[in-house]
Amino acid sequence: MGGGLNAALNSGRTSLQTNQKAIEITGLNVANVNTEGYSRQTPNLDPYPSLNFGDFFIGTGVTVGSVGRSHDVFLDGRIKEKSADVGLESSMANPLAELERVIGVGDGSLSDEFDQFFDAWRQLSTNPGGEVERQMVLQRGELIGNAFVNVYNETQQVVKNINTTIVSKIDGVNLRLDEIAQLNNRISSLELSGQDANSDRDRRDLLLKELSGQIGATSFETSNGTVSVQLANGMPLVEGTKATYIAATYAGTDVNLDLDFGTTTIPLDRTALGGEFRGLYNVRDVTIPDVVNRLDQLAYTFATEVNAMHQAGTDLNGNPGQDFFVQPAAVLDASSSLVMNITSTAEIAAGTSGAPGDNTNSLAILDLEQQQFAALGGNDTLVSYYGKIASTVGVETARNRQAQEGYEDSLIQLQNLRDGIDGVSLEDEMINLMKYQKGFEASAKFLSTVDEMMATLLTLKR
Repeated sequence: MGGGLNAALNSGRTSLQTNQKAIEITGLNVANVNTEGYSRQTPNLDPYPSLNFGDFFIGTGVTVGSVGRSHDVFLDGRIKEKSADVGLESSMANPLAELERVIGVGDGSLSDEFDQFFDAWRQLSTNPGGEVERQMVLQRGELIGNAFVNVYNETQQVVKNINTTIVSKIDGVNLRLDEIAQLNNRISSLELSGQDANSDRDRRDLLLKELSGQIGATSFETSNGTVSVQLANGMPLVEGTKATYIAATYAGTDVNLDLDFGTTTIPLDRTALGGEFRGLYNVRDVTIPDVVNRLDQLAYTFATEVNAMHQAGTDLNGNPGQDFFVQPAAVLDASSSLVMNITSTAEIAAGTSGAPGDNTNSLAILDLEQQQFAALGGNDTLVSYYGKIASTVGVETARNRQAQEGYEDSLIQLQNLRDGIDGVSLEDEMINLMKYQKGFEASAKFLSTVDEMMATLLTLKR
C-alpha cells in the first residue's frame, strides 16, 4: 500500500509541476499578445510510463513532453511573397513621385517653356525690328535651354537619392543574414539536444519576412532545422551557419551590388533582386533612363529644327542666320547641354531679306510649334511629345500607388489571418488559464488527501 501511495504522491507532484508549467506558458502567450511575429505556444502533455502494482498497471504522473509552436507553413510563405511585392512597390513610390514633379506639365514646366518660347517668336513676328521683342526671344531661348538642363539635372538627383538609399540598406540586409546564420546554428543545436527553439524560430521567420521585403529573398527549411536563404536567381545568401554578404561597388556615380564570397565576387543585376532593391533598380535603371532618352530626343529635335530654320533667314547685319542653339553633337546627352549660340539681338534672323520689317523667317520658326516630326514618331509636335513623356511617368506613378495600396491591403489581410491562426487569442488564453488553474488546485487537493492517507497509515503502525 505504501508503494501505491508513493506513486500517487508522485502523480500529484508531477501534476502540480505540469499545471504550473502550463500556466507559465499561458502567461508567456499573454505577455506576447502584441509581439510582432510571435507564435502561440502550447504545452504538449505526456503521461509518465505506468508501473506494475500487483495485477494492475498504474500511471505515475504527467509531464510537459514538449512545447508546441503554432505555425502555418502555407500562410508564412504567402506573407513572405507579399512582403516582397510590398517592398518593391513601396520603394518606388518616393522616386516616382519626385520624377512626376520634375516631369510636370503645369506652370514653370518644360511644356510651359515651349509655349513661352514660341509666344516670343509670335510677338517678334508682329514687330520684327523691335528691340524689346528681340530681347524676349533671346531670353526665352536661354530659359528653355536652362529648363532642359534643369530637368535633366533633377532626374540625376533622383538617381543619386536612389543610390544613397541602396547604400543605406546594405548594412541592414547583411546584419539580418548574419543573424539568420547564427539562429540556424542555435536552433539546430537546441533541437538536436531535444529542446524547443520556438522563440528563435519566431525571430528567424521575422527576419526572413524582412529580407523578402528588402531584397526578395526566398528560403526553405532543411532536415536539421536550418534554413537556406537565396536570391531570386538562386544565388545563396545563407547556407547552414554561413552567410554570404552583399557589397556595394561603384560605377561612376551609380552603385551596384556584388555577392561577396570572400575569394571572389559575383555582380548582381536587376533580375537577381526583388523587394525594395528591385524597385529602386527599376526606377534607376529603366524608368529614368527611358525618360532621359526621350528628353534627349526632344532636345535634339528641337535644337536641330530651330537651327535649320534660323539658318534659312538673314539677321539685321545682313548675314545668313547662324545656329540659334549650339547644335548638339548627337541625341545622347542633348538635354543636359542645350545652350544658346547667338548672343545679340542683331543676330536673330527674323526675316529672309535682313530688312527690319521682314518677319517671314520668324513666321516659319513659329510654324515649328504645330509641326509633327518624324524623329518624334511622326505623330507628335514638340509639346505633345513632352506631354507623352509626362503622361508615361504619371501613369507609372498612378499604377505604383494603386499596386502599393493593393499589396499592402493583401499583406494586412494575410497578417490578420496568420494572427488568427498562429497568434495569441486572449480569450483562448484566459480559458486555458482557468483550466490549468483548476488542474493546479485539484492536484494540490489530491496531494493533501494522499498526505492525510499517509498520516493515517503511520498512525495505524503505532
